[in-house]
Amino acid sequence: MIREKTPKDLLIAQLSRKLYLNEMERVLLSVTYNLMSDRHYTEKDAYPELIRLIRLLDYEQEGIRDEIIYLESIVFEHNEE
Repeated sequence: MIREKTPKDLLIAQLSRKLYLNEMERVLLSVTYNLMSDRHYTEKDAYPELIRLIRLLDYEQEGIRDEIIYLESIVFEHNEE
């Protein structure tokens, strides 16, 4: 049986999601700025940060999928009754 999330749980999840989005935005802006403004910052320097950004995006997508699965179970569980 799936434990129903409390409003506090949902708020915490959304705050976590917001943190991920802010972190992704920071990395993207930093890489873009550094590539454009610093002649010593190379593509090779940018690759690790871009890979990290890809991982963060993957984590966010996973969170969204988990939330969809959770909400789907609630919606269809209530429809069966």
